[in-house]
Amino acid sequence: MKLFNKKYSQPGTVPGVLSEPSTSQFMIDLIDFSANKIEHKNNVDVSQCRTFLDSTNVTWIHVQGNPSFDALRSLAKGLDIHDLYVEDVVNTGQRPKVEVNDEQIFVVLSLPVYEPQKITVEQVSLFLTQNTVVSFCTGDFNPFVPIIERLDRGLGKLRKRQADYLLYNLIDAVIDFGFPLLEEYSERIQSLEDRVLEFKDDKPLGEIHQLRRELLLLRRKLWPQREVVNELIRHDESSQLSAETKMHFRDCHDHVISIMELLETYHEMTSGLMELYMTSVSLKLNDVMKVLTIIATLFIPPTFIVGVYGMNFDPNISALNMPEIEWKYGYIAVWVVIVSMISGMLLFFRKHKWI
Repeated sequence: MKLFNKKYSQPGTVPGVLSEPSTSQFMIDLIDFSANKIEHKNNVDVSQCRTFLDSTNVTWIHVQGNPSFDALRSLAKGLDIHDLYVEDVVNTGQRPKVEVNDEQIFVVLSLPVYEPQKITVEQVSLFLTQNTVVSFCTGDFNPFVPIIERLDRGLGKLRKRQADYLLYNLIDAVIDFGFPLLEEYSERIQSLEDRVLEFKDDKPLGEIHQLRRELLLLRRKLWPQREVVNELIRHDESSQLSAETKMHFRDCHDHVISIMELLETYHEMTSGLMELYMTSVSLKLNDVMKVLTIIATLFIPPTFIVGVYGMNFDPNISALNMPEIEWKYGYIAVWVVIVSMISGMLLFFRKHKWI
């Protein structure tokens, strides 16, 4: 994940000005449903969507990918969506937020998507107006496939409720994608813990740093979603949300709290892993230095002895000039002294539990 991934207009640009996305690959799906029937249209154009806007049924328009300038303008004009909201859809990387008024609800959420060796955060934008819900999701991954399957099969209460209940299901689906991601992080943390304790390689240091960085960025992306759900629960002026739907949002709020608590816990655990790794490195270094110090200490006295007798003073000149050199068993005596000193020091170290 990039440290800065927000798209923005140049300073001084007129508010609401849209810039064409780098890729205009997108698909518009439309689902019009009631308790008794459902109509599902794939890859439709904006003109087809307009025919369903006055329907008494619930209409769900989902835009997957990066819509073009013309498509966004046309959708915004048909649904009476403010230009500033449309600008937030185009300029991805927005902070999760909610805007509630008497006629519309605009929600921006962050969707964490896990891929092998890669984690991306896509932006999901939702509009609720009368009986219509419009959803925008960047990237190729559609998080609402399970909801589409529930609608097609008529499972649950989704087809029996109004558009606000559909909005709740979409928000709940985006938030719940945090749980499988956190499960993946828990396995990574456990694996790193085992490797750090075994201390078989030096790679965990970089992986721990990467993990801490990802968790910190995820926390920054997902933390505001708690405020979004809380605002939807507390806002009493909106006529778009029923009391029963707000009750469902309370359960969604619990999910957000659980995800944030797990993120905080995992971040603290990775900080503890970093400290554990550095402690392990320090202990290993201490063990190495301990062995080297013992070896050096054991050889200091023998080195002193052989150094003294390596001066080769002639005993024939004076009796004080190393008379031991002429001893018959002088060489053996030196070795006995050396071995005795080393053995004595080893016993001393063991008695004090230094080795």
